[in-house]
Amino acid sequence: MMNFLRKNMRVIFYITLGGFFAGIFVGFGGYFFGGGATQGIAVEVNGHKIPMRRYNQLLSRTLDNLRSQKVEVTDEMTKQKKHEVMQDIIQEEVFWQEAKKYGITVTDSEISMEIQHYPAFQKDGKFDQRAYFQVLNQVLHSTPQEFEESRRRQIAYLKLRDLVASSVILSEPELRYAYMKANKNNMKNFDKDRETFVNKTRQEKVMMVFNEWFKQLNQGLKVKIYLKDEPTA
Repeated sequence: MMNFLRKNMRVIFYITLGGFFAGIFVGFGGYFFGGGATQGIAVEVNGHKIPMRRYNQLLSRTLDNLRSQKVEVTDEMTKQKKHEVMQDIIQEEVFWQEAKKYGITVTDSEISMEIQHYPAFQKDGKFDQRAYFQVLNQVLHSTPQEFEESRRRQIAYLKLRDLVASSVILSEPELRYAYMKANKNNMKNFDKDRETFVNKTRQEKVMMVFNEWFKQLNQGLKVKIYLKDEPTA
């Protein structure tokens, strides 16, 4: 079992941290408001308190993943990862709150189906409950309830992301203008390049909409961090 856990360490790490936010949004910069020590609470996001246990779990997984890749975890790197984990927790909570505002839900069946398809939780190609519990206990140091709640939040984020992306419309005049601008007024290959250019241009517009939306969320964000070594405004 321990060989199995070591083999799947990186897979399990990405299951729990998701990686949804990297490279998509601008960061939550300059919006940290320090507070006094509060036992058992790591951070408060728009009035919702995140337990210290959640922060410690994610930090431990992040550092364990680095060590599994033979990376030397220095004090400076640990400090950096502490900040990154705090950012991830804040972002996850903000998106979870937004998902609820939009009425987005994730059913128990959706979570169950997703979990059963993870190779890390399978044996001989089938979901194995014993492997599931052992991975949670020995690698993630998490209860099934905690892990499944985390997956619920991340699935909700994906639905929210898709909802925002689906609202982005690229009109024909807008497309033609963008192509003309990119090709110095030469429209000769427009029809041939159309499909590729549409996909590229729409993706760029989606990214612009995402970042603008994210900035708006950032403006109204109220965060109070209770960890001593985190930055404050």
